[in-house]
Amino acid sequence: MTDNTSEIAGNYGQGQTITCILDEGEITPGTGIDAYGREQATYAFAAGLAEGDWVALSNDAANTYAATGGLILVEKPVTTETLVIGRIVGTPTALKHAPATAAEASDLSERLAGGFYRKARVEIVAFPIGSIKKFTVYSDGNNATEPGVGTTLKLSIAGTYANHGGYLDSAESGGTGLIPLHNVPKGSNGDTCSILAVVTGLITAVA
Repeated sequence: MTDNTSEIAGNYGQGQTITCILDEGEITPGTGIDAYGREQATYAFAAGLAEGDWVALSNDAANTYAATGGLILVEKPVTTETLVIGRIVGTPTALKHAPATAAEASDLSERLAGGFYRKARVEIVAFPIGSIKKFTVYSDGNNATEPGVGTTLKLSIAGTYANHGGYLDSAESGGTGLIPLHNVPKGSNGDTCSILAVVTGLITAVA
């Protein structure tokens, strides 16, 4: 096997960055010994992330605007999914809160609710950061909004002009020009929920 890689620099500047929450999977607390022989707490991640790693938008149902505090949630990419949005360009922070046991942080909803996660600056290359906007989604009781899938969202003409802001209707299909960054459950007809969404082009509107 021949190694034809090169150490010559190839990254021409850095794009726009934004602080994101890292979903690194289950967290297992433990103990270890540092270089001076002192015992210290350790935390192992099922899918740990580091500076330089490329990351994907999380499409987990727990990734809601409320649960993430309006931040973007990223994770290690999954095979065949087309959700990679950028790369980590800084050292991840310490855990916001440390779980006492693995059971406390076994699933994403628990980690978000308990603050059992790290954050990092992510260089977003999939779209301009300025195209990220906050919207309110009207649920129709039948169609959930999945992160990365914009065909189920259309601009609500009634909601937008009544409230003078960005309002979207959930729909079965036919939406264009938007990439949602958070999950919205199908809920009941008339439910409202906040999300961030990327405006990628001309948006389909409905009355």
